[in-house]
Amino acid sequence: MEPMRDPRGALSHIMEALVFSYVYDPQRATFTLVTEFPLKSPGSIREFAAFAFEQVEFERLAGDHAPYQHFQQTYHGIGPGGMVVQDIQQRDVGPDRHRVELWFGDNFGGVAVSYAGLRGWTRGSTAEQVGPRQWVYRDARTNETFDLDFPFPSLVGPPA
Repeated sequence: MEPMRDPRGALSHIMEALVFSYVYDPQRATFTLVTEFPLKSPGSIREFAAFAFEQVEFERLAGDHAPYQHFQQTYHGIGPGGMVVQDIQQRDVGPDRHRVELWFGDNFGGVAVSYAGLRGWTRGSTAEQVGPRQWVYRDARTNETFDLDFPFPSLVGPPA
């Protein structure tokens, strides 16, 4: 994991990026978003980004497809398919307070997060095909293997 220098600026680059997960933790008032990232580090074939929002107020923006309504505070897009970021709106809402609205399409809807702090990381990867539909992903810097669906396991791991 490489820390981002400007995570707010990096958010503007995730349009059309695949969303791997988001997790809102009301006890800690945090929100974590994991996506693809279009700006690749040297040697990376696929880049990932994680954004950790702090002192959060969270709102789920409902879409029009009933089966997606059960995704409220948590989403994990495991396997093929998934959703992408289709729109991002950012603004300041007070001294040291910001708001980001992420829209994932009319069917799913989106989320809105007001926050005071934001940290971000990227992770470059290499991949090796080991079977007809099997790939092994490795961190481009450390060569550590990781699960494609959970590229930042210390931040967002598989559902319990």
